[in-house]
Amino acid sequence: MRRVITGLLALTLALITAAAMKNADVLAGNCRSVSLRYHQPLSAGQVEAAEEKQPGLTFWCEETAELNGGWRRAEATVLLFKGDASLVLGADCVAGSLPAPLDSGGCAVSTALAWQLFGSEDAVGLTLSHEKRGYTVRGVFESEEPMALLPVAEASFTAVELPAEAETSGDPVGWTDARLVQSGLPEPDWRLYTALPAALARLLAWLPLLFGAVVLVAALARRAMALPFPTRDGIFFALLGAAALALPVFFSVWPSWLTPSRWSDFSWWSQTAGQLKEIAEAFLCAPPSGRDLTTKIGLLTQTGLAFLQCVLCEVLRCRLRPRPPLREIPEGNA
Repeated sequence: MRRVITGLLALTLALITAAAMKNADVLAGNCRSVSLRYHQPLSAGQVEAAEEKQPGLTFWCEETAELNGGWRRAEATVLLFKGDASLVLGADCVAGSLPAPLDSGGCAVSTALAWQLFGSEDAVGLTLSHEKRGYTVRGVFESEEPMALLPVAEASFTAVELPAEAETSGDPVGWTDARLVQSGLPEPDWRLYTALPAALARLLAWLPLLFGAVVLVAALARRAMALPFPTRDGIFFALLGAAALALPVFFSVWPSWLTPSRWSDFSWWSQTAGQLKEIAEAFLCAPPSGRDLTTKIGLLTQTGLAFLQCVLCEVLRCRLRPRPPLREIPEGNA
């Protein structure tokens, strides 16, 4: 019975680990840009000038509006965008796909809005109207809130998405500063570096495995100390080789800009601490819109899964620990 329970715990740990890896991959796929948020809407001249100086930017804003689906009307949260829809919403569609960047007549709706307007989630190909302009539904995404993603040519844009590049992970703050100068955009009120939550999610997915590896290595090293010379050194060499192979995997997940070029550079530590403080304040204080809520829920889910993984690893460690031999009680003391 003990082995059965241990096997079930190990199977549960494997399933939770797979779910954590999948959640981290989904979160990383949704976080592919640096988001600039403004209190005051950008003017049409600022938007046009930024598009000319730096193509590929995505502008968007959020508002509440009434949508008409033909026979039914519904009030919904509308995300008006100009550019790449996937950088605004950050959600996979359960049916169809998000409108392409040059698709000015397509839109995407949430499952809740599809039920309110059309009475079914099978809404791909149907039409709706917003301010006397018609759109064709290209995709339906999962959400309990009535939402719609609509492309527009002009709007009171309050957010800009900078698509991430290979250089973004090296120095996201410096990369964003350079893009702001290049595009001519004003300094935003908040900068949301979405790559950091994605990296944190991947670290949380690997953390329990690292915990289990450390416990296993410590147990093997403790037992190897009592072995003779050739076997003991062979085990230590194998453990060091496994650690060397695991380091590239760890550093592929760890953000490179959080690794100092010189460990004795004390100015780097204070500068990085200030940057992390600003990033955390923007992540917590910026008004949530677009994919923000999805990102925060995904990060909280990742934290909960990591906690469960650590608990199961500790339970398995206790169950797999060898039991001390039973002491026989002398007959005279019984």
